[in-house]
Amino acid sequence: MQEYQRNFIDFLVRSEALKFGSFTLKSGRTSPYFFNSGEFSRGKQIERLGYYYASATLELAQQPSVIFGPAYKGIPLCISTAIAFHHHYERDVACSFDRKEKKDHGEGGVLVGHIPTAEDTVVVVDDVITDGATKVEAIRMLRSMTEGLITGLIIAVDRKERNKDGGNSVEALAETANVEVRAIVTIYDILEHLPGREIDGEVAMTDEVKRAVEAYLSEYAVS
Repeated sequence: MQEYQRNFIDFLVRSEALKFGSFTLKSGRTSPYFFNSGEFSRGKQIERLGYYYASATLELAQQPSVIFGPAYKGIPLCISTAIAFHHHYERDVACSFDRKEKKDHGEGGVLVGHIPTAEDTVVVVDDVITDGATKVEAIRMLRSMTEGLITGLIIAVDRKERNKDGGNSVEALAETANVEVRAIVTIYDILEHLPGREIDGEVAMTDEVKRAVEAYLSEYAVS
C-alpha cells in the first residue's frame, strides 16, 4: 500500500465517509461498515478527493487526457480529478460527463465538457460498484458517442464482496465492459491500516469492529 492510500483511508474516517456500526445494504446484507461518498460535501474535502483519484489514475494510465464522470456522483469527481492533475501533477487534463436526459436545445446532446476524440485516453471515475450495470451502460454509451480510448475505471473503495450471482462485481464489470477497474483502496487495505490507529484522538477501528468486519468478509467476500 502506498502512502497516498494510507492517507486516503485516514481521510475517509475524518470525513465520516467511512463508518462502522450496523448498516443494511441495498443487497439486504447487514454490514458492520459503510462507505458513503455523499459525505464529501465541502470544498476542502472535494479538492483532496480529486488528488486521491488523480494519484490512482496515474497507476492505471500514465498519460490520461480525459477524465469522464458518469452522472450524477461522477460529475464532481471528474472535475476535482482534472483540477488535481493541474495542481499536483502540472498536467492539463480535460473532463467530461453525461446528462441523464438528452438536451435538445443550446449545445444539445448528452455529453458535457470535452468530447473525447481518437487521440484521447479516457479514464472513468465513480464512487463505488454495486452490481456494475450502470457503469457498463455509461462506458458503452461513451464508446458509442466518441472515439476516445477508454482505458479504465477508478472507484474509491472496493468492498470485495460477492454479487447476487456469487461472482466478483469488479471482475464481472471489467470483463463485460472490457476495461481495467481499480479502487483507490479495498476493504483489506482498510483492515491492514486502521486497527488500533488513533485519528484525531480516537481509535478508528477497535478490535471488536475488526473482528466484525473479518467475520462479515469470511461470509460474503470473494475468494
